[in-house]
Amino acid sequence: MFSQKRHNPGRVRAIFYAVVVHALVIVLLVIGFRWTTQPEPDLKIVQATVISNAPAPKVEENKRAQEEAEATRKKAEAEKRQQADLKKKLEDEQQQRKDAERKKKELAEKQEKEQKRAAEMERKKEELHRQKSAEQSLQQQLAAEEKARQDAARAARAATEVDKYKALIRQRVSRSWSRPQGTSKGLKCVVSVRLTPSGEVLAASVVRSSGDSLFDRSVENAVYKSAPLPLPADPTLFDNFREI
Repeated sequence: MFSQKRHNPGRVRAIFYAVVVHALVIVLLVIGFRWTTQPEPDLKIVQATVISNAPAPKVEENKRAQEEAEATRKKAEAEKRQQADLKKKLEDEQQQRKDAERKKKELAEKQEKEQKRAAEMERKKEELHRQKSAEQSLQQQLAAEEKARQDAARAARAATEVDKYKALIRQRVSRSWSRPQGTSKGLKCVVSVRLTPSGEVLAASVVRSSGDSLFDRSVENAVYKSAPLPLPADPTLFDNFREI
């Protein structure tokens, strides 16, 4: 006859948990052992493969991007420098044109001033010349007028002096003349007389006869008898008495 034993449920559960715990410990030990005992070369090979193959395209892409960015930057800087150089060149050319125009304007103004100054000097020179000519003409005119006045006065004095001495000569000849007997009254003749500066008579001749030769000769004789005839003291007047 079999006897039946009565099992305790709590005891069975405890045994089950113990077995599970031991199994887990064994599994963990096995895994840890395998983890620590795996050969290193395999791990290194895997890592080398990952480094050399997987990241390479991204690095090259970054490098190309950096190079392109650098090239773009350099190109932009070159264009900027070129634009700056072009701007400076244009500004320099514009400044040179302004300087050239300014110098040209200054030169034109200077030449205009020189021309005006030269024209003014020429005008003043001509004006001075006209003034001098006018003054000279005036002086000449005044001198001519003075000379004419003096000449007229001298001529008047000379004429007066000549007339005076001619009258004196006639008076002396008249005092020396005696009417010839038998001649008619009212007879007249003209006698030309040539004198020396001292009043001596060089010649006396009838140039217009009275018609009576005796009367004419008496007049000629009276002229010779009156010498020396009176003459002015001014020798310049002698030409008026050289032949009367």
